[in-house]
Amino acid sequence: MAIAIPVLPYPAMPLLADPPPWNDANRPQGRPERVGQSVLGHPISLFNPAPANLLLMGGVHGDESEGVFLAHLLLATGCALPLIPCLNPDGALLRQRWNARNVDLNRNLPSRDWKPEPLNPRYPPGSAPGSEPENQAFFAALARVRPSMVLSFHSYKESFVEIERPPETLPAAINRAVATFTAAVGIERRPSVGYPTPGALGSFAMENDLLVFTWELRRGISHGELYAILPQVLAFVTELNRHRFVPPPKRP
Repeated sequence: MAIAIPVLPYPAMPLLADPPPWNDANRPQGRPERVGQSVLGHPISLFNPAPANLLLMGGVHGDESEGVFLAHLLLATGCALPLIPCLNPDGALLRQRWNARNVDLNRNLPSRDWKPEPLNPRYPPGSAPGSEPENQAFFAALARVRPSMVLSFHSYKESFVEIERPPETLPAAINRAVATFTAAVGIERRPSVGYPTPGALGSFAMENDLLVFTWELRRGISHGELYAILPQVLAFVTELNRHRFVPPPKRP
């Protein structure tokens, strides 16, 4: 018997294009470099492929098109930071959270807390940690950019920035940048989304000396609202990129 997969009850922003591409390497902005492809063979492009302190990424979940739109807005304004507009083009095409193999890419990363069985049927983790080609493209982007920080655009019923590392472990300049940004756009900084997320980017980052910012945009936010806060977003990512995150020493 088929298992009913729960979906979010609130609609996402309309997609940017139907059909793809969302990672169009023919676009003039950003000098894109193909770092991989999806299960269905759609390209996954890294724009502005050069070493930097910060890597930007949208579209980890295919039904969260708000982040894909914001990524393209940043490109259109000339943002020079490394950026993957849509990590999960198959999910965007299929209008679903998962990739074409019905794997949640944000539960498939190789972290110590990865589990073969989903805690919830909405979050299938895949056959093995890091098994999905989209995450392999993400690893290729990490190797290309060598960032110390990643800002991933998601969407949820409410907006906040999740940073799993405590403020006292971060440089004061990064804490100031976060405080300035969250105040400017009227959202909170939170240490967790509020439920377990084994195999997620946050866990992977903690084990690999990365600092991850997960920005949950309000699901269904309008294009106009994102246009309105674009100056604050640009100021935030520009300021973050001025700093190199160095993790505190690990406890023995």
